[in-house]
Amino acid sequence: MATQLDVTVLGAGPLAAEVLRIIRDTGTDLRARVGAPLVLGAADPDLVIDTSDSADALAPVLDALRAGRTVITANAALVATHGHLLATAVETHGGDLHFEAAVAGGVPVVRPLTQSLSGDRVRELLAVFPGHDADRTVAQAAILATLAFHTRVEPGDVHREPFGAPSAHDLAAAGSLGLTLRLLTVCALVSEAPGPEHGGKERISVRVGPALLPAEHPLAPLDPAVSAVSVTAEGAGPLMFSGGTDVTATASALLGDLVTAARNRVDGARAPRASTYAELPLAPLGDCPTRYYLNLHVTDHAGALAQVAAVFAAHGVGIARLRQELHDTDAHLIVLTHRAPESALSDTVDALTDSACVRAVTTRWRVEGTED
Repeated sequence: MATQLDVTVLGAGPLAAEVLRIIRDTGTDLRARVGAPLVLGAADPDLVIDTSDSADALAPVLDALRAGRTVITANAALVATHGHLLATAVETHGGDLHFEAAVAGGVPVVRPLTQSLSGDRVRELLAVFPGHDADRTVAQAAILATLAFHTRVEPGDVHREPFGAPSAHDLAAAGSLGLTLRLLTVCALVSEAPGPEHGGKERISVRVGPALLPAEHPLAPLDPAVSAVSVTAEGAGPLMFSGGTDVTATASALLGDLVTAARNRVDGARAPRASTYAELPLAPLGDCPTRYYLNLHVTDHAGALAQVAAVFAAHGVGIARLRQELHDTDAHLIVLTHRAPESALSDTVDALTDSACVRAVTTRWRVEGTED
């Protein structure tokens, strides 16, 4: 049994300070939980805690892994961008890597995906994160998709759409349909039968952007300061993970990984590996089906509604709900569609824009988290 485990903390700032405070204040408890004392500040550590927040931390983390050390990181950009290098270093040199805190701060979702659901099959994963930090959100999306679908997904593989300021009119119209707007991360299996052109494999879609959720969906009513991940697996069904992502919550996740990693060092065990055996191809956005909310600015004359409906029918996009709002000589048509591929919806919007009765398609949002 180890007489002690030496710990070094990389990085500076509030997160590093909070991690150091917790280790110093709870040393007796941590020793009892681990089975050996944790000693801070060693030059030749057993465990390295990375509190940095950019991929520039690669060099010291790789050095630690190549020396056979255990790294615990909260760095989403590092894991998402350099995951393959890190995994290779772990396998080659016998170190270990823990990154629960790199996704959704204090929300425990990495361990369920890599352990609890390792014998199940994830069909869809939806997530909301505080703020509009697109780079960090895309990094977290890439990590989640990699874990969920056993396929290496890079941040550049994630389709990104800007989250602009929505109009009060659209928010009210969507609300009247029982829908709530969120900046949503979507990782999903594209469900149509895989063809020979894709090697007989199912495909995956990973995207981040504004999307509507039904009010009854567990992600819809959450406070904007809360991170949450909704997972739908074939066996386990729908699962929900939510919590804080502030410094205190993220430090808690780092300490949870620290205790696990330290126990492994004491017992001679190692963390489960993230598998990427499936190598599922990415589906083009045009092939990905979902429902849509559209706001059409149309002229108010007899037959306009029939013309609009004919355009939808001509492109195979079904209308689930439609509401007309009159504004002087013009009107707005609020349309909620049935599920349709993105390509069919895009062709529909192009045709509507060219129609004499449609002045503009002012809003186009996906509707996720709902069956047709």
